[in-house]
Amino acid sequence: MVSPELADVLSRMVTRVRGANGVVPLVSADDQGERVWNPPLPLLFQWSSAGQNRPVSAQTIRKGLGETPAASGLTDAAVNPLNYQPHDFRRIFVTDAILSCLPPHIAQVICAHKSIATTMGYKAIYPTEAIEAHRAFFARRRALRPGEEYRIPTSEEWDSFLGP
Repeated sequence: MVSPELADVLSRMVTRVRGANGVVPLVSADDQGERVWNPPLPLLFQWSSAGQNRPVSAQTIRKGLGETPAASGLTDAAVNPLNYQPHDFRRIFVTDAILSCLPPHIAQVICAHKSIATTMGYKAIYPTEAIEAHRAFFARRRALRPGEEYRIPTSEEWDSFLGP
């Protein structure tokens, strides 16, 4: 449910961190906002140091996000160097996923948002575009399924469904 470009990036990240057994190692990371240690997770931003897998620190990620656009020469329309924050990529993911027809409520679950409004606020598209993408997703799904699955239920079937 993501664009081919995002799938390629994610695939490269998984390949880079995958262990000898083919699995992404589980590492614990500090949640700076909650001030707790998260349970071990298959983090994509990790590296091996002294034989142990450790999460890449938020400081290292921020530093890389500052240096990479400048080194690449990428600029905005006003010819200013691009400036990214880690959270920007969460927004990019949600936008890309919804435009690639991932239903918004699934993006909500992936991002662990309590409200669909938060998820929809992350995406950089208008709600009508999200609705059309969602409808296109269902149209493609229905085209792949047998037509009899989409028939109107009989009165008996409906009554049986509703129960006594």
